[in-house]
Amino acid sequence: MDDFSGKTAVITGAASGIGLELAKQFGAAGMNLVLADVERPALDRAVTELSEAGYPVLAREIDVREHDQIIDLDRAARDRFGNIHVLCNNAGVGAGGPVADPDNLEAWRWTIDINLWGVIYGCKVFLPAMIEHGEQCHIVNTASMAGLASAPMMGPYNISKYGVVALSETLSKEMQMMQTAVGVSVLCPAFVATGIATSDRNMPDDVRATLPERPAASGMQTQIEAMVAGGISTEVVGQHVLDAVRNDRFWILTHDEAKAGVITRADDIVNGVNPSMRAGFA
Repeated sequence: MDDFSGKTAVITGAASGIGLELAKQFGAAGMNLVLADVERPALDRAVTELSEAGYPVLAREIDVREHDQIIDLDRAARDRFGNIHVLCNNAGVGAGGPVADPDNLEAWRWTIDINLWGVIYGCKVFLPAMIEHGEQCHIVNTASMAGLASAPMMGPYNISKYGVVALSETLSKEMQMMQTAVGVSVLCPAFVATGIATSDRNMPDDVRATLPERPAASGMQTQIEAMVAGGISTEVVGQHVLDAVRNDRFWILTHDEAKAGVITRADDIVNGVNPSMRAGFA
């Protein structure tokens, strides 16, 4: 896309973290903003901040696991601003746990429903009209380096992010095959200073109730929170995304140092080497 002024961006997971930064970047570029998030207080704060910056804003509290709510978001966005030009399927949570643990099934389902099905629903709902109106458009799907190289104890997160990468690659090829004006990017950051390490703050009570009691702060949880806190800023990620949309670049890899793990994994695949810790992404 080479013209953002007066166009409209829809962003899920927009109340904080990467999503809020994407809204700031696209707002500064002259776009109308449609913000969606499950966390109402944070969403209200984001609306206030972006409105005070002078950006036209529409906000909706939604759960991306619910197809009907995304349909309602699409309808509200088009009623307010008309055609949609940028879609950022960004809502996501971080959750893990060993594959062998029989007690975390609902937490796995919650994670995959948000991280993968939320992206699928976003594409299914918004894409037809984006193709039909024929103006320059772009879809950005938020995956992770965890969608390119797996780490242990992160099963549902890895699965969901690999799925987002596969969906995005498929979509990019389909848009080229159909000769549409819709570009596609997949965002694969490593550690970014966001609140993803405390995603369970938004976990529904019925899902939380299925989990056994565990120590309030395990050693692994503390380590993850520290790595996330030490990650790059959301502003850096937002700048990468804006540049990718402007230049129609598919891969958005924000951490050069994490690319070695992707190369190692690819080498292991073609050489028939069993998976090992050396192909991680951190």
